[in-house]
Amino acid sequence: MPDLSLHEGRPGDRWLLCADGLSAVVPEPELKRALAAGSGPEQTVRTLAALALAEGRGGPDDVSCVVADVVRDADRPVR
Repeated sequence: MPDLSLHEGRPGDRWLLCADGLSAVVPEPELKRALAAGSGPEQTVRTLAALALAEGRGGPDDVSCVVADVVRDADRPVR
């Protein structure tokens, strides 16, 4: 059963949605460093997958993740 929670996104937020194949093998400080490194979402996903699949970690499951950056829509007024 998936976890579900609702959060309001704000411009500048970065969201990570991942399976336990990532979160179970990569410690939280490493996840945070990769997410804050300044790379775009696609490169960040590649970095996270590489961390999970690194030798010695033996990812026990599939490594699935999505990184999304919340940006301001230039055509919509900020509320």
